[in-house]
Amino acid sequence: MTKPYQVKDHYFFMAKEQGYRARSAFKLEEIDKKFRLIDEDHVVVDLGAAPGSWTQYLARQIKTGKVFALDLQEMEPLGIVEMHQIDVTNVEEVDMLCFPQVDGVVADLAPKTTGVHDSDAYHSAELNYAVLDFCERYLKPGGYMVSKIFQGEDFQGVVARSKKMFKLVKCFKPPACRDRSRETYIVAMGLKKSYAASPLT
Repeated sequence: MTKPYQVKDHYFFMAKEQGYRARSAFKLEEIDKKFRLIDEDHVVVDLGAAPGSWTQYLARQIKTGKVFALDLQEMEPLGIVEMHQIDVTNVEEVDMLCFPQVDGVVADLAPKTTGVHDSDAYHSAELNYAVLDFCERYLKPGGYMVSKIFQGEDFQGVVARSKKMFKLVKCFKPPACRDRSRETYIVAMGLKKSYAASPLT
């Protein structure tokens, strides 16, 4: 039986205590601890970063690397994170940023929900395809991706494309996700060389 919705659960209070902008930071933390993705020297791009809790987690883990945060919404500055107010699905706009090859791409992207599950799931899948496109353009061989997706008719298609591109793909729902949520996360590791970005010259 689904538990009643709680606006302020223990993750909410933990976020306040630890200085995170949102409870969602713990989703990435739980994914990272389970799959051991993020190293201190990595270059990682956070797609759909606002309000910035995933970016905060990345900035706390990455010491000698680099964190980029992209979102349509303006975000409050965060340390040495490089932030860009941009549509992450617009390839031409993103290309103008001249990204280097990156070690990881994380995306807690979600469409504007309508309450109609099939529609919301479809648009979530479209965002995931955009994330995979981004990986093909900027992720280095062996790199990783974490992307949120709503389960629906197009879910398996996104997973299938992920499996073509990466050596290992897992679907994982972190404990920090609310029980009633239909979201899950695609965790893809080891981008195949044939799909990886070419080094900039």
